[in-house]
Formats: sequence, structure tokens, C-alpha cells
Amino acid sequence: MTHSFSEPLSYDSHESTGHPESVVAHLSENNKTPTPSTIDIPENKLAIVGLIIPFSVAGVLIRIGLQRLENYSGAPVFGLIYAQWIGCFIMGITVYNKVTLLQWYLPLQVALSSGLCGSITTFSSWQLDIFKAFSNYSDADHGRGDNVLAAISQLLVTLGMSFTGFIVGQHAGRCIEWIVQCKHSSQGKDQHELKVVPHHFETEYLQLHDYGVIIFGLLLWVGVVLAAIFTQQQQEIALACVFAPVGSLLRWRLSFLNVYMENHFPVGTFIANVFGTAVLAVLALVQSGPMLSPMACTLTQALADGFCGCLTTISTFIVEIKTLSFSNTYMYGTISVVVSQCLLFVILGSYVWTQGIHPVCN
Repeated sequence: MTHSFSEPLSYDSHESTGHPESVVAHLSENNKTPTPSTIDIPENKLAIVGLIIPFSVAGVLIRIGLQRLENYSGAPVFGLIYAQWIGCFIMGITVYNKVTLLQWYLPLQVALSSGLCGSITTFSSWQLDIFKAFSNYSDADHGRGDNVLAAISQLLVTLGMSFTGFIVGQHAGRCIEWIVQCKHSSQGKDQHELKVVPHHFETEYLQLHDYGVIIFGLLLWVGVVLAAIFTQQQQEIALACVFAPVGSLLRWRLSFLNVYMENHFPVGTFIANVFGTAVLAVLALVQSGPMLSPMACTLTQALADGFCGCLTTISTFIVEIKTLSFSNTYMYGTISVVVSQCLLFVILGSYVWTQGIHPVCN
């Protein structure tokens, strides 16, 4: 069974107001019988914000940790590939069990997709790796043809592994759904028609657990800020955790724009990925330019891992190109990659090919 899904927040009033009927269709398909009643599910954006914060911090920590695990001499593949696979795997589970998650707690569904998966995976670092492979940024001893092959490998291996992770995640999601349905059927639980009621950023409709989520998220963010200020070790990771919620929340806010061309071209995701790639190109340029202090190197790398890594996403990108029509899939995917590479060539390539490659930050 597949789900109509153009972006993890497809029920959002700013993004796809008409998508609650996809929730109804899902339930009807499972039951093959009319739903007896309607359940209103409040969509409190403040609670969503509060839950995205800790999930984005967890996502960036998972990504950095997986990259460091694979960062050794003779590694068979590039370290980022594991983060992309795991993020897309979790996204597959989240997409397949979207209705169940909405029934449990709506902000949880958004936090898992936009917060966790979107922060584990990253589009901008993938594009930068393609550019570095093509430009032989590591100054390896091989020819231009090898550079092209290396760039193609970065492109295709990441796409292939991301698709595989998402598909396997959907298979895992099917197993989880079966377990949940067996439990509910044994309890004799009736299915209901779900209707998402948007409440925007209002506090009037917040419940006690919503306040708990918001307070927890804000306290966690304050905690990582304090850790970044006072810690003397792993300060780069602490700073990345500070910037991660900014990138995730900005991407989530931009996803509201997807409603305008949701069936043809996800504008919000495109802007997030391209803008994040441009910012990462500037940061890479700064790291390749004049001498920087150790603190400046730490700050630029934290912005790259935290802000750019969480602002851009492959997990949502994969979901979108799987659900768009045949022609729109290739148009959206090609334009996203080509525009990002053009920005990298202009911003970073113009310096690399005129001044040489002199990275000052390890």
C-alpha cells in the first residue's frame, strides 16, 4: 500500500489543506467499510516547533556520529552515505505509518519527518561532495576522467542508497502497521475518520502535554547553547546542535510553500535545498581562503553541519521524486541538482580554479 505524500507535513493548512481526505482514504482502504464517526485532531504549530527542536538535535548528532565512524583510511564508501540511508529508512517508516502517528500525536509525525529524518540526511553536503569529487578537491593523483567518474559515483551511490533506505523503511513500516492493527483488532477498537483542525501558532488550544513539549524543547535548546559556551571539548558538535533547530525550523516553514505547486514542483523544499547549498558553498570558500583562527574554523564547520545540514534534506527529496509524476520527477530532480552544482561552481569553483585549493581548516 502506498500513500499520497508530497512532503512530510502534507496535512498542513498552509501546505496542503485538502490532504485530510488522503487520511480518510487510507482508513477506508484498510477497513473496506464506512467510518462510523469523525475525530478532530488539533494541529498546534507551537507544539510542532517544540518537538522539532529536540528531534533536529538528535538528527544532527546521529549524522555527525555516523560520518565519524566511517572516517578512516581505506573506508569502502564515503561516511555520509550511512546517514542518508538511515534517515531515508526512518522516513519510509514514518510515511507508511503516517495515519497511526497522527492518531497518536500529530506533532510527533512532523518531528520525525521534518525534524529527525530531515536532520539526519542532508542535500547540501551531498552536493558539495559531488563538486569536490569533480574538482579533485583532495588533490588526488588521478586525471580529469577519474574526477568525472568520482562525481558520478557520489551522485548515483547516494541516490541509490537513499532510495533503498526509503523502500526498506516502508517494508518495516508495513510490519509495524500490521502489529498495530493486530493489537487494535484484538482490543476491538473501531476506526474513525480523521480530520486535522489547523490552529496555527495560537496558544488558546494548547493542552497540558503540548506545553510540556514546548518547554522541553526550549529548555533543551538553552541547554545546548550553554554547553556550546562553556564546553572546552567537542565544541564543534555543541555548536552544530545550537544551529540545527534553526535549519530544521526554517525548512519546515518553507515547506508551507509546497502547496502552490505540490503536484508539479515542491517549491519550499527546492528553496531550502538550494539556499542551504549556497550557504555551504560560502562556508567552504571561507575555509579555503585566508588563514582562520581555530574558533573560526569550529564555527564555520558547526554552521555547515548544523544549519546547512538540517536546512537541506534528502529524505523529503526522495519522497517527493517518488510521488511526483514521471516527467515532474525528472524535472524536479534534475533542476535541484543542476542549480545546486551551478551555485557551487560559481561560488566555490571560481576561487578553487583561480587560487588553488588551500583548505585552512581540518
